[in-house]
Amino acid sequence: MTNNPTNHPFEPFHVQSTLLKSATPQGGSESQGTSGAGQPKGFAEYNPFGNWNSAETRWLAMLVFGVIYYVAQQFPDFRPLTIFVMLACILLRMEASDRQLAGVPLTLAAMRLTYQMTTSAATLIGAPGIVSPQTKAAMIGVPWVPMFFAICVFYLPRKATATGKIMAASAIGMILSGLLPSEGYVTIFAIVQYTLFVGVLVGLIADYSAKTNIGGDAAAVQPAR
Repeated sequence: MTNNPTNHPFEPFHVQSTLLKSATPQGGSESQGTSGAGQPKGFAEYNPFGNWNSAETRWLAMLVFGVIYYVAQQFPDFRPLTIFVMLACILLRMEASDRQLAGVPLTLAAMRLTYQMTTSAATLIGAPGIVSPQTKAAMIGVPWVPMFFAICVFYLPRKATATGKIMAASAIGMILSGLLPSEGYVTIFAIVQYTLFVGVLVGLIADYSAKTNIGGDAAAVQPAR
C-alpha cells in the first residue's frame, strides 16, 4: 500500500458471479426471441399448414387431387366441395400476413358459394333459378375449373410469376363471387372458364420471355474467352 504512488489509484475489484454469467446468455436469447411488439420469434413466419414443399408431400398431394376429382366427377353432390379444395390451396400458398388479412373473407365467401352451388339452395332461399341446371353446369365448369386452379396454385413456384399471379387472381375471384346475390357467381365462373385459355397463354409467354431475357443478359455480361 505504501509503495503505490498517490497519483495512481487502485484498479477496481470485479467479482464475476457464476449465476450472473449463466443468466446473461439466457437474457440475450430472450431478447432476441421476442419482437418489438412482444410476439414470439417466428410468429410472422408461422404456417399452420406445416411444410408442404417436400417431394413426398407433393407426390401424395397428386394422389389426393386425383381421388377428389374422381369422386366429384362421379358424384355431383360432392362437386361444390371442390371450392374448399381450391380455397385450401390458396391459403396454403399465401404469405402469413396475406393469410391473416384475406383468410376470413375468403373462407366465408367459399362457404356461401358452396351453399349456393347445392341443388337445394334455390328451394330453401325461395328464389327461382336464372338458368337451367344443364346450362349452369356447362357455364361454371365444376369440378374441372376449381380443381385446375387448385392444382396449379399448389404446384406453381413460390417466386413471383405472371402465370402464378393470373392463377391466384382467377381463383380468388371465383371464390369471392360467392358474395354476389342469387346466381351471380355463374357469370363470374363463365368469364373465368372462357378466358382461361387466353390467361394461361399470356402468362406462360410472359414468364418464358422474362426467363429468356434474363438468360441473355447473363450471357452478355460473361467475359469473352
